[in-house]
Amino acid sequence: MSILIFLGCIVLMIYFIHPDDAGWNEGKIPKGITLIGLWIAFASVLVLPYDVANSRGSGGGIRVDILWQIIYISLALLICFVIPFAYFFYESDVDEADVEGFCDSQTGQAITYTSVFAIVFITLLVIMYAFLNTAEIPVIQYKQSWSLIVPVATNQSSLPNPYTTCVASRGCVRQQFIWGIPITFPVFLMAFLAFLGWFFWTVFVGVGFVALPMDLINDYRTRPIKIPATEYFKRRIELAKRAESLVKAGTAIQKEQDDTRHSDRGRSAKRKDRQLMLRFEQAYYMLKRDKELLEASYNMTDESALWALVKLALGIIGVLLSTAWFIHIVIFVLPVRPFYPFLNNFFIALEDAGGGGFPLFGVLAYAIFGFYLLWCCVKGNFKLGLRLAFWKIYPMEVGKTKMSAFLANTWVILLCSVPTIQFSTIAFPYYARETQIDMLFGTQIQYLKFLKYFWENNVFIIAMICFMFLTGVYLFFRPADRAAEVEEKLNAIANRPLGADE
Repeated sequence: MSILIFLGCIVLMIYFIHPDDAGWNEGKIPKGITLIGLWIAFASVLVLPYDVANSRGSGGGIRVDILWQIIYISLALLICFVIPFAYFFYESDVDEADVEGFCDSQTGQAITYTSVFAIVFITLLVIMYAFLNTAEIPVIQYKQSWSLIVPVATNQSSLPNPYTTCVASRGCVRQQFIWGIPITFPVFLMAFLAFLGWFFWTVFVGVGFVALPMDLINDYRTRPIKIPATEYFKRRIELAKRAESLVKAGTAIQKEQDDTRHSDRGRSAKRKDRQLMLRFEQAYYMLKRDKELLEASYNMTDESALWALVKLALGIIGVLLSTAWFIHIVIFVLPVRPFYPFLNNFFIALEDAGGGGFPLFGVLAYAIFGFYLLWCCVKGNFKLGLRLAFWKIYPMEVGKTKMSAFLANTWVILLCSVPTIQFSTIAFPYYARETQIDMLFGTQIQYLKFLKYFWENNVFIIAMICFMFLTGVYLFFRPADRAAEVEEKLNAIANRPLGADE
């Protein structure tokens, strides 16, 4: 499975990569980092079913707890150091003629930005470990005299259940207390990555659960339809006008930023400039997308029609997966006493060889549900960036994905893979019973001081359901990304008097 995942990551990169980065001599280091990051993220999700097999006696008997710690230390290094450096190095735009020292060079800037990022990450980790490194595990203790339990010789299998027979009149004492256990640094690192990842996971998965299948189905509904030459040239003229307007807006924005770069501007003004550039990137992306749709409509082929049907099929599968996840959360995860195991029984039945199943079937079914969460993260990240313009968008597009987009999405997938695994242990406790990851997440990390309140009360999961509902309502009324509105707002800002507030 490890080999298949690695080959799948290579095929994924070849399929999505932009022609400018496709050469073997182009961006070797970012490509290598992306492959390693994607492989670890996807493989870590599949370590859980291996942990399940190991707990059942068919996994080789290795120390899976050490394997988990190795995986998460590798994830931390990639998230904190390696991917940020590769991203900043790839994104830096340095003119060698203007380089006056090492810090001004491409490598120097990448090291500087990565160092700042790493210092913040490590400082938070050390402070939280110093104060929150204790697992406060609730324990119920029963004490009773052996002579009162068994007044005459009896078989041990017939001993009464203390939960039902512990009464004070028989000398039984029931105590409830908190057992404080200090946890090791590698385990706390897992908790820290999970805690950070949950904030991204909650928003992105909540949005992606709805946006991923809906956009695939909408792509089929708005698929290119063969148009005559007259209609094609008419739309080309309209796109040319939009492009001309966008060029004027970009020129005005650039002029204003050049004129005010050295002036004493406040943080609020700089934030508005940043948001303005994000809107400009939005408008450029939408214009490029509309131009490609027009070309596809004019040069309609059987391959384009087939690809539209594939998107429809994937969209329907996405609807089924999102629905299954939602039902499972509502009937099993959120209730204090679950109504029905649902997906737990499904995975167990698939891997039960005695009942006509096969272990690999359970692994594949779990992989589909787990990987779907990761792709929802990527979709939610892109969808929010496109609609809200809070951050730069990095779309994963077939044959048009730059290495910067690969690195950004790999970082998101790596960070969100940690809460994905923790969520899986919460959602599938019957399937993941007696595993090492269940011991780590379910017994130690689940009860960490302060952090336990987020997990015990399902704060992140409830927030994810809320984002899922809000996204569904929003996309129902505004299913399409409206380029005209973005460009109208962009032009209004670009045409304002120089230095005026938005």
